Amino acid sequence: MTSVRIDINKKKCQAFGNCTARAPAVFALGADKKVELVDPAGAPDETIVQAAKSCPYSAIAVSNEQGEQIFPPPRK
Repeated sequence: MTSVRIDINKKKCQAFGNCTARAPAVFALGADKKVELVDPAGAPDETIVQAAKSCPYSAIAVSNEQGEQIFPPPRK
């Protein structure tokens, strides 16, 4: 079971599909060729973070249970 929150910015998504390759049970490209969340509990948290990091446009944000953003790192 995943303990992270996943937010997708479809405007940033350019359909590279890196996230779907790293976590295919979690992410898929929809009919609009933009990333969609399939199953937020479909992979371990670290796999989800790595999938988010693989996006060249940082279209996927991942936060922990406390709501603190893990990736991309929050601006200071």
